[in-house]
Amino acid sequence: MKTELKPAMKLTISVGEDERHAHHPLYREVLLALHRSGVGGATLTKGVMSFGVQRRLHSTKNEIQMENLPIIIEAIDERAKIEGAAALVAEMLGDHGLVEIQSTMVACHEQGEPQRRES
Repeated sequence: MKTELKPAMKLTISVGEDERHAHHPLYREVLLALHRSGVGGATLTKGVMSFGVQRRLHSTKNEIQMENLPIIIEAIDERAKIEGAAALVAEMLGDHGLVEIQSTMVACHEQGEPQRRES
């Protein structure tokens, strides 16, 4: 098996856990939009503390009550898919989050001829 680095684009989306879109959690709707747009895969991570443009800290108040914790959604795919998905997501978010695109490299595994096993 041969491993090769190939160029790709990474889409990172940051939203507050309490944000809503059409009465559903915004992060859920963003993930579903990425899925529908054909992006190869996405991961959602819940943060423990953040602040945004309004400079208000969002963090765990105590073990029971939390306030608008950050949700980070990351997806990696080819440029055209990521740019199309980013435009769609940016429209959904309005001023309730951050959309970032950056170039990256992805390790791709190419399989040659199958190796025979001697028994």
